[in-house]
Amino acid sequence: MNILIANVRNLEAPELKVLAGELAKKHTVTVCSLEGPGRRKGNAFSYSGFPIKFKQVSNYMVNGSRIPAYKFQGNPADMISVMLGNIMRHRKPHLVICGISNGISLGTDVFCSSNIGMAMQATFSNVPSIAVGVPMQIGGHSEAELLPAAQFIAKNVEKFVKAKLPTDTFLNITIPLVKKYDDYQGVGISSMDNLTKMTRYLEKVDCQGNKYYWAQLVERDSSAKATVSPTAGMAYFKKNYIIMAPLTYNCTDWTYLAEMQKGVAK
Repeated sequence: MNILIANVRNLEAPELKVLAGELAKKHTVTVCSLEGPGRRKGNAFSYSGFPIKFKQVSNYMVNGSRIPAYKFQGNPADMISVMLGNIMRHRKPHLVICGISNGISLGTDVFCSSNIGMAMQATFSNVPSIAVGVPMQIGGHSEAELLPAAQFIAKNVEKFVKAKLPTDTFLNITIPLVKKYDDYQGVGISSMDNLTKMTRYLEKVDCQGNKYYWAQLVERDSSAKATVSPTAGMAYFKKNYIIMAPLTYNCTDWTYLAEMQKGVAK
């Protein structure tokens, strides 16, 4: 298969290298990354007056082989749009994999996740996509720490394509960190969890007496509803279950829409 891997760190990040290495053993892989800050930008775009700059890296090596690689300046959604609409328009990938992200989004924090934003943008372009994340670690992870997660994606990548997701749906895959592949306890299929981060802002005062606010990461209890056993969500993620949630960019509340239509019907 032809696979595009996108990451918001840089081309040398272990999160990108280890995943590309596992997938390149069987598939044709292209990689792209942002040069500069790219976290927590969601599906933000750069519009008129802000050029999207990129450079093809000719000597990018994975497992001793050279693979196509591009580095961008812009927003994550810009990168996916340019890759799919311009650079790869004549060889569209069978799947876009966004990640592996150094950080997870299980709840309402999906709305500010760059990883989710990139997967959503690929879906806008009618290309199947998945977003993959592992728990955040300051400074990133080693390739050894990330290898089991990359192996899970590589073992299942063909299943993700054959699943034939609806055109407005992509997968959010959250993978715990384990020492070896066999430490995974299974896969939980979950709804988006009702937990979020950055829900509290602490008021502080700088040396000049000016007030400012510092975001504090706070997690709420999980309330996700599983569609298969075991019950998924943060509780099972902490027990070394991989959590998969199908997400859609259509935010319409269909239940309340029907109620509203009843109310205005004549």
